[in-house]
Amino acid sequence: MTMNDTAWHEMSALALGAAIQDGRIDPVDLTAHFLTRITREDPEHRIYIRATADRARAEAAAASSRAKAGLRQGPLDGVPMSWKDLTDTAGTETTFGSAILRDRVPDRDALLLRRATLAGMICLGKTNLSEFAYSGLGINPTFGTPANGADREVKRVPGGSSSGAAVSVRNGLAPAGIGSDTGGSVRIPAALNGIVGLKTTIGVLPLDGILALSPTFDTIGPLTRDVADANAIFAVLNQSRPYDLGGASLRGVRLLKPTDVMFDDLDATVAGAIASALDRLSNAGAEIIEREVPEFAEAFELVAKHGNIISAEASALWHDEVENRGDEMYWGILSRFQLANKLSAIDAEAAHIGLSAIAARYRARTAGFAAAIHPTCPRVAPPIAGLEHDPAAYNEANLAITRNTRLGNIMETCGVTLPCQRAGELPVGLSLMATKNCEGKVLRLAKAAEQALA
Repeated sequence: MTMNDTAWHEMSALALGAAIQDGRIDPVDLTAHFLTRITREDPEHRIYIRATADRARAEAAAASSRAKAGLRQGPLDGVPMSWKDLTDTAGTETTFGSAILRDRVPDRDALLLRRATLAGMICLGKTNLSEFAYSGLGINPTFGTPANGADREVKRVPGGSSSGAAVSVRNGLAPAGIGSDTGGSVRIPAALNGIVGLKTTIGVLPLDGILALSPTFDTIGPLTRDVADANAIFAVLNQSRPYDLGGASLRGVRLLKPTDVMFDDLDATVAGAIASALDRLSNAGAEIIEREVPEFAEAFELVAKHGNIISAEASALWHDEVENRGDEMYWGILSRFQLANKLSAIDAEAAHIGLSAIAARYRARTAGFAAAIHPTCPRVAPPIAGLEHDPAAYNEANLAITRNTRLGNIMETCGVTLPCQRAGELPVGLSLMATKNCEGKVLRLAKAAEQALA
């Protein structure tokens, strides 16, 4: 099924919406196309824990009627999307990727899903994730790990925790996906699969009906084929107008390249791709300035001293379930919950207060820059086989993969990761990290960077 020699599953969400507007694609046919691909390409349900086929067909029929009557709700009316399985979906199991919650069926949609539905977007189904959204690797033995979509020969980690969301987009099983980001869970899988991910500011999007890992840091954001789609979907979720990306330019833009932590210990593929990308941005007019950012090391030192807030909050939220049925959990996740057993209330509060102060100092230090720029992950996606059953290797890889993105959450930023890999190499993500509540600015920067990297 093609249009202008481009398969529908290779088109952006906005391009599909434009074709619906012009009458070249019927939402019913488009949805059937994606549902057929999901059935064929994901027979073991590793990417989608479950497709919501009946709902999708009903929503597509309604979108088709609106299109024919000239009553479309917006540019994405009739466009399908996948949803991470921590998003409550009325009458459909919402599991948080855990056997413990396998039978949990909410009676109403999450607020963000309702907003997307009212804008005409079609819910294709619920995508896989790291259990309780608590890992940057995306390994989930309970529902089966979705292999990274960028390597057809070696089964590599998809990145987590929004593993299925990223692979659904990379493999053409959805034009876009919704994920969550508490310590990198949108940006990491987007980077490792070679797509775009938007990490929104803490508190910008409502989390009603979203299963929580850490209320301090949890955010929701889209994973997409390009920046324009991320911008359009954010507008739907935020009930706002899309930001104007026209004329986006890097000319005269000051970007901060941190000399602390974020460029340490890069593997050769990442180092080469990032160096090449920074050259291209510089050639496009960006002024890339190297500066120390001691707040990064300070944040990690504070966490080492007082413990991990995310573990404390996750344990507080899910203590009874984990205490009673922890034997049903993957050890790689259970061990992270158990970190909280060593934390006192004083430690947890000291970490809260200290990290908030560090974030304020970071904002002051970076006030003269449009954004900080850094590798999303210091490594490309490692093979699943060497990590799934080896606690030492799993923990080392998880800490490494999440290192840079965790700092983005701690510093209370918003950001975009863009693919910047060189031809023939595994995906590498380049992140632009802006001050909180600057989604419009960082999306314009990302659009300009996307053009420079094209």
